[in-house]
Amino acid sequence: MDRIRTRIFPIICCLALVACVKPVDCNTMDQLKVGTSTVQEANALLGKPTRNLGTNGTSILRWESTTHVYTGGGSSTVIQLTFGPDGKLVDKSCTTVITPPLVREPAA
Repeated sequence: MDRIRTRIFPIICCLALVACVKPVDCNTMDQLKVGTSTVQEANALLGKPTRNLGTNGTSILRWESTTHVYTGGGSSTVIQLTFGPDGKLVDKSCTTVITPPLVREPAA
């Protein structure tokens, strides 16, 4: 019974965490258009940004999403959007890094 609990508990925790976080991906960002999309549209599409790095009237907003697989590995995605003083999208970028699962060597 304890083995079942120790295996199921991490899975339940991961599922609960996933339900709380809105994942981001590069395909979602494609809906935003440079020169026309606004900060409000980005927030409606992606949720609240993880960071706001703006200076001198420019807003640089970042959304970060990380997923982990129980067996190791996972992925991390960062969307960064730059908005001008008028609140319109000036630049956008997205990076995804995939980490493969760990491979265990068989015991000798």
